[in-house]
Amino acid sequence: MKRIFLMLASLIILSLACSFGGAISDSSEPAPNSEKRCGDDVCDGPENAQNCPDDCTVNIDPAGNADSTAEDQEANQTEIPEISTDAQAEPVIGFVYAEISLDRTPGSGDCGIDPWFTPDCTMGIRIWWDMHMKAIASTPVLIIPDGQDRWVITNHTAVTDQYGINLNDFADRGGKYTEISIDPTVTNPECAATIEGPEFDFQVMGTRENGLTELILSANATELTQGSCMQAGFDWETNFLLYGWAVALSGDPLDLSFEMYDTFRTAPGNYTFQNEIDTNPSPDNRDHVSTRLEFICLSQEAPNIQSPVACPWEQ
Repeated sequence: MKRIFLMLASLIILSLACSFGGAISDSSEPAPNSEKRCGDDVCDGPENAQNCPDDCTVNIDPAGNADSTAEDQEANQTEIPEISTDAQAEPVIGFVYAEISLDRTPGSGDCGIDPWFTPDCTMGIRIWWDMHMKAIASTPVLIIPDGQDRWVITNHTAVTDQYGINLNDFADRGGKYTEISIDPTVTNPECAATIEGPEFDFQVMGTRENGLTELILSANATELTQGSCMQAGFDWETNFLLYGWAVALSGDPLDLSFEMYDTFRTAPGNYTFQNEIDTNPSPDNRDHVSTRLEFICLSQEAPNIQSPVACPWEQ
């Protein structure tokens, strides 16, 4: 009898391990901005210096010397953008604010597709657990003149430091999961689990040119799940919120790029984008994602005091 119990427990854990929805992390699984996409350190495909400076350019400092600090590379995992103007050009402060939420419908389905699919899923039926999470994140950026009717938008410190501006001085910087929960008992009463999301930041690299603002975001938002089923423990890392955010922005779970059109302008210097979308086909979409992204141009009236102002390209 004991042997039968152990065999049954092993089968259940195997099923749950592949049924959580890509829960067991695979080091080969790509994250947003990787695998022939901007940010994979390879300048190929449709990428060029304008639409993907992360992969196709290196930084040129005011003295004309190529430079890329180890600290910046480690923190942002991207190349420093090239700016043609010198450090005396007058930048404008901007702010990017994001809200993301994800609600998962529990139930049975299949193993899904990349990136939700994991090679650990070897059975035909997967049990997807009830899940809810919400996060907010914000960062100041510099809007830097870069030639005729062109601006570079970034929060990369290797660039902002050249202008004597420390973005860390801004109070409203950073991100965190404000709500996060998981409930396996809806479909698996014998399981118990807890989930948490550490704080996360996101990096911005973008341009404003020819009437279009293009932003390439990068982030490392990760959920940490622990628990047990029939006395067998598990410990998983996932990026479900990140995948959902990418789909809501670009339509691709591995692409955190975003095009900001003038039709998004709600007031001088203020652009707002909102979207709701269902994603994670397995086989039907079970993740409902909602996002709000706001871009604001600011004037520096006094230290740590800013107010909305028309963006440079509106003047």
